[in-house]
Amino acid sequence: MPFSESDHVLNMAYDLLAGGSCLDHLELRRSDENYLNALGAQRIPDPTTAGDFCRRFNSASIHRLMDVFNQTRKKVWQQPDEFFDQAVIEADGTMVERCSPWRKRGSSRRFC
Repeated sequence: MPFSESDHVLNMAYDLLAGGSCLDHLELRRSDENYLNALGAQRIPDPTTAGDFCRRFNSASIHRLMDVFNQTRKKVWQQPDEFFDQAVIEADGTMVERCSPWRKRGSSRRFC
């Protein structure tokens, strides 16, 4: 079954959030069982497929997308002043120290 457009977009967005910086990093995610479990996915698009998806877009479609972002940004900035009093970012950045009695020489404590 082919991947939908939303699958491709979310795949690249999640890869960025997981520290990826290029399409080749998607290959690391494809073999990471914990990553796939966290997404609730059995598989994700490989880098070649993601590249093919990106090449579907021409300069005109990219400019249309930029126009949508700019129009949306203008609507946000036209909000009343109270709208900007507080911003909430929902994210879990919990750090838990992981220690082991079998610490390898030269290794440091890890957080996950």
